Amino acid sequence: MSRAAPPGPRRLALRLAPLALTGAMSAGGAAGCDDLSRFSTADGEAYCGAITLGGAFRTGLSPRVQMRLTLDADALDGPEPPGALWTYEAPDGATSERRLLDGAPLRPLGALAHDPLSRLEFGEGRERNAIYAVDASEAEAESMLAVLSLRTDESVEVRLLRPGRAPLASGEAEAAGQRQVFGNFRLTRRTGTCGF
Repeated sequence: MSRAAPPGPRRLALRLAPLALTGAMSAGGAAGCDDLSRFSTADGEAYCGAITLGGAFRTGLSPRVQMRLTLDADALDGPEPPGALWTYEAPDGATSERRLLDGAPLRPLGALAHDPLSRLEFGEGRERNAIYAVDASEAEAESMLAVLSLRTDESVEVRLLRPGRAPLASGEAEAAGQRQVFGNFRLTRRTGTCGF
């Protein structure tokens, strides 16, 4: 009975080649999936959109609020703001125009980078979600959170929220900058500054 000779260097290399190729393709595919640079806005571009109109999906914001976002997607995980937010509420007969956010930087929350919440996943069609702090344009107003979702259809969602104060006793006035806020904005890329 004869024994087969152990595989020589050439035979071993041929056997390992498909495994190496599969590993390289997997690594390349994973890197490609994480490339979000296509979401970055160029000079003269912005993501623009309006608030979701349904009252059940909106608190403390009128149905006339619009939003603008500039974004450097390569800086999403960095220490510097990866973009800025603006809002614009058109005037009506009772109120003048209002800008809750006016070029507010998306401020990273340092400690959040070490928490699973930094890789928040919810719902299909979202490639990446990230949470940032934003400051209101009025100095005395409380800051808010902006939850950014980069979507597979190339749009961006921004959820703007502020918990607000506990309900006040009757007759006690509530400061506008301390009211509860929640709004969901669906934004698409456009040339210009969204008209405001």
